[in-house]
Amino acid sequence: MPNHQTTTNSFTGLSLEFDMPALGHRLLEIIPGLMSWTTLIGLSILAFVAPFWIAVFIIIFDVYILIRGIYMSVHLVYAYLRLRKMTSINWIERCQKVSSSIPEYLKQVESKLHNSSIQDSLARRQKWQLRQLHQNLRQIQTSGVKVIPWDQIHHIILLSTYNESIEVLRTSLDSLTDSTFPLNRLHVCVGFEERVGESAQIRARQLRQEYEQKFGTFLTTFHPDGLPDEKPVKSANASWAIKKLEPILIKKGISIRHTIVNNFDSDTVANPDYFSYLTYTFITHPDRYHVSYQPLPMYNNNVWDAPAFSRVIATGSTFWQMIESTRPERLVTFSSHAMSLTALKDVGYWQRDIVSEDSRIFWQCLLYYQGHYRTEPLYISISMDAALDDSWWKTLKNQYRQKRRWAWGIENFPFMALGFYRHKNIPRRVKWTYTLRTLEGHFSWATAPIIVAGLGWLPIFFGGPVFHDTVLSYSLPFTARAIMTIAMLGLLISTALSLLLLPVKPRKYSRWRYITMSLQWALFPIIATVLSAFPALDAETRLLLGRDLSFNVTSKSRRRVSST
Repeated sequence: MPNHQTTTNSFTGLSLEFDMPALGHRLLEIIPGLMSWTTLIGLSILAFVAPFWIAVFIIIFDVYILIRGIYMSVHLVYAYLRLRKMTSINWIERCQKVSSSIPEYLKQVESKLHNSSIQDSLARRQKWQLRQLHQNLRQIQTSGVKVIPWDQIHHIILLSTYNESIEVLRTSLDSLTDSTFPLNRLHVCVGFEERVGESAQIRARQLRQEYEQKFGTFLTTFHPDGLPDEKPVKSANASWAIKKLEPILIKKGISIRHTIVNNFDSDTVANPDYFSYLTYTFITHPDRYHVSYQPLPMYNNNVWDAPAFSRVIATGSTFWQMIESTRPERLVTFSSHAMSLTALKDVGYWQRDIVSEDSRIFWQCLLYYQGHYRTEPLYISISMDAALDDSWWKTLKNQYRQKRRWAWGIENFPFMALGFYRHKNIPRRVKWTYTLRTLEGHFSWATAPIIVAGLGWLPIFFGGPVFHDTVLSYSLPFTARAIMTIAMLGLLISTALSLLLLPVKPRKYSRWRYITMSLQWALFPIIATVLSAFPALDAETRLLLGRDLSFNVTSKSRRRVSST
């Protein structure tokens, strides 16, 4: 595609020059919002002029939502079962044994599988793990993967922070000290923003005093304000931090090829086995440098303190990522995740003017490697904060902004689509899969709850006397209500799993708190519209109008607010 095109008017002699890539990018920015608004406005108008057909559409759409809900529930349960089975594995032991000798390790596993007395003494979950391990080892052996010795692997942990309290940062760092992975091979960098001022300097000094001797490397950096080609976003901070940390690791003789980068939010609390599990996956993966590694994000740090609407949004986001983990062919990195330092350097680090850097880095890699890149799900949890502020109203606004920021991931669509156009060697199947998945996902996010909750009733109220005399007019409310009632049964699964995934109840709460934790899901239809669809539509509208979105830092509080 040429960069510029000049058009000359034969009458006036005036020449107009077009920046074609910029024009193409702008047109692609319009598409998601145009699709959503055309659908919502079109259905609203047709409810007046063609109420009968809109009523038919609403029934079909409700059936589609029902089928989709069942489909999602099946995947959610499957992801939960895999999470449970993976959490009891001794990943350090697996790392050690797979690094020493694959044939010997395989022989030990096969011996256990064929020894009836050992089999009888094993629990059902352990038998499943043993069979999975056997299958994994056979794949490694037959594929000829060269396993990297686990004791050569190092982890970089980036914690980019703006105004988070010292308590939030300590909680994240303390979780790293509890890791089963050797701490001398964890290299931690807390990236502060220089514009915060003296308070950031004070927190950095405190953290260095407390943690400098606990890890292989502990560094605090200060990202300068106002650098060219940057915005005040997390990606700019993270890129600055890792470039400061890299020379230190090189002086220590640490190989780039053996280094994994974990780009965490400042409130990320890592599971003690996370780095061991990630290490095993990395050293045994047949294509380790063309993969991002995505654990399951759970917003549990302050979930007992958060109000009901914040808990539902947080848990719903967790459930969506669990569902996506079962479909790795379409999985894109989200929030805290990991990747090889090799891949990160190949694509030139994170783009420093992007709000949604967590997903953008995936698209950078997918394009750079000509479609030969994917996201590997890790069935282990990392915990973060649900939205919580000093008051109920501040929390509500904070939650809306957080959800809008997540929905702003649609800014990647023009980048992805133009990249697919320019990279001819990317397989068409890859292009169509990600293009349609991205458009459909954001379109459904912004429209489906609104259609179900609001637009479905328009034919009844504004259909006119002709429509009100039809059988469909009388049956529509009952049919829609019956379908949605069946679909709401899926909320029972969500309720059960949300309780199973809860952390230990703080002593300050009575057992009655579990009741409100269960009943909160009755608010889901309203919350899905107000705090999910509306923020998504807001994000798409901003992109449609060419209005940028600044990076809003979600307030991370561990204090209790009055809520139910």
